[in-house]
Amino acid sequence: MWAYEISSLELKLTVNTNLKKVFFCQILASSGDLIMHNCTIKLFKESLFPTFYLLVFILGIVGHLVSMYVFFNVWRRRKGLTTVNLFMVNLLVSDLMLVCSLPFRASYFLSNSCWNFGKVACRLIFYVFYLNMYTSIYFLVSLNIMRYLALMQPYRYKRLQKWCNGQLVCIFIWLFMGLINSPLLFLTQKNSTNNDALQCMELRNNSQTIQTLITINNTTLTLGFLLPLAIVLWCSVFVAYKLWKYGPSQRTINVSRKKAFALVIISLGFFIICFLPYHVMRTIFLYKELDVSNNIAGSCEDVSLVRKFAVVTLCMCVAHSCLDPILFFFVGENFRTFFAKLLTRKKILMESRNRSQQGAELQIQQK
Repeated sequence: MWAYEISSLELKLTVNTNLKKVFFCQILASSGDLIMHNCTIKLFKESLFPTFYLLVFILGIVGHLVSMYVFFNVWRRRKGLTTVNLFMVNLLVSDLMLVCSLPFRASYFLSNSCWNFGKVACRLIFYVFYLNMYTSIYFLVSLNIMRYLALMQPYRYKRLQKWCNGQLVCIFIWLFMGLINSPLLFLTQKNSTNNDALQCMELRNNSQTIQTLITINNTTLTLGFLLPLAIVLWCSVFVAYKLWKYGPSQRTINVSRKKAFALVIISLGFFIICFLPYHVMRTIFLYKELDVSNNIAGSCEDVSLVRKFAVVTLCMCVAHSCLDPILFFFVGENFRTFFAKLLTRKKILMESRNRSQQGAELQIQQK
């Protein structure tokens, strides 16, 4: 979250050992706490973030590698991917990139909030996090639109299923979200000539910086969250109406409608549980930090409470990056078939082993 992730790179000290690095980071963190009215939640962040980030990393890596294997088999068998599968692959890649950035974030908080990878890496990790979060949101939206068209406008859906159309949409999403989030790259650059002891992912107590962040927040909140949420709600309402209109018997028979219903439920779950609390708290937090910088923040308890809620909702937002396999399993065109075949193959293998063991036992008894 921007609240805890704007790079503070103004420590102008020459440090030669890792021990001194940690020492100076402690000094900087302590001085920052004094400036922020001693309402620090440093220990809270350092206890929650590493544990949660590493857990999401492990679950995400396992789930995404399995998903990649399934998509690879689909691509190899069909010599290509449908537009829906292409969107899913891009969603997978986006969240996998986010998941791979989490160990660096965990390392920062495990090192007493001391960044050991240099200024460039700090800026990239910071940028990649938000780039991939918002590209994931837009690929979710794309999947919802495709499912909506499949039910409401099947002829247009068939035209959009062409490979080139899917590629153009994917390229547009990556470029558009890369441009929208690009100010974060420049915002994290500070006038520092030393790489030895750095703080990263921290908010500087500067009203001008916070005001800039509020402007960026309002832009990404509107284009990166509210607009996609409105589209998903629109698609969900019409898909739900269409499903209800067909009656219970047809709803249970038609596989396409089952997938549409699953996509509606899972997408709304992602938005309501993962993205909505985070964006609400991020906005509240930034305005509270602006009050802190102007010395009108109120009680320290209120400031600490807002900061802790911001940390918790950030963790909730990060959790979405390891949940893609759930979406793929219920909505993907070949996932359940793949796992059903895998289980059937394993069952046949087990039965074959049991028969061979029984045959061996009979031979021993006959002897």
